[in-house]
Amino acid sequence: MSEHKLPGKFVKKIQGKDFVLFEGLLEMAHASGLKRVETQLLQAPHKDNGMLAIVRAVIETDKGVFSALGDASPESAERPMQPHLVRLADTRAIARAMRIAVNVGMTAVEEINASEPIMGANGGKRTAKQGPEEEVKSAWLEKPEAIVLSFGKHADKTLGDVLIEDPTYVDWLAKEAYDYVLRTAAKKLLEASTPDVDEFKSTDTAEINF
Repeated sequence: MSEHKLPGKFVKKIQGKDFVLFEGLLEMAHASGLKRVETQLLQAPHKDNGMLAIVRAVIETDKGVFSALGDASPESAERPMQPHLVRLADTRAIARAMRIAVNVGMTAVEEINASEPIMGANGGKRTAKQGPEEEVKSAWLEKPEAIVLSFGKHADKTLGDVLIEDPTYVDWLAKEAYDYVLRTAAKKLLEASTPDVDEFKSTDTAEINF
């Protein structure tokens, strides 16, 4: 097998977009003279860091040494893998390093949460008919304050309670959350809690005694 060509059997289509399988990258790496694979845990998942695991992988082939980072959190992992975040981050780091080594541009299947909407999939268009999962997500977004967080320092609390206790955290979720539902819910909740401009008209003044 040519070390520069990825066989079609190692390409998987998810939501209309092509992804490479880890086994395909591994086979190509061996064809390129894989000599070693090393990983280092840079950050262990903990409630204080949002349960984010970060791993650095270094691989060596006949062409040189290549390295990459891999990360995993409850938001970026499918439910069966959420108890194994370090292992998932390790796999993602190796996959990314191998992609660099064998010159494969497409993302590896193991690097994504396939159950979440994928950016660029289906040409950026919504499907004509929503499946059960999409219907559930739509229902969640109707009451964003009721969504319960499963990770981080506010785990087991509803988004509504977190907004009262720690609004800056909700703002962070609205901008940085990997999970589409959570990110969108946080945005909707913040928009709903923003006071209307009419509430601050100059006619609504209060008497202040000094």
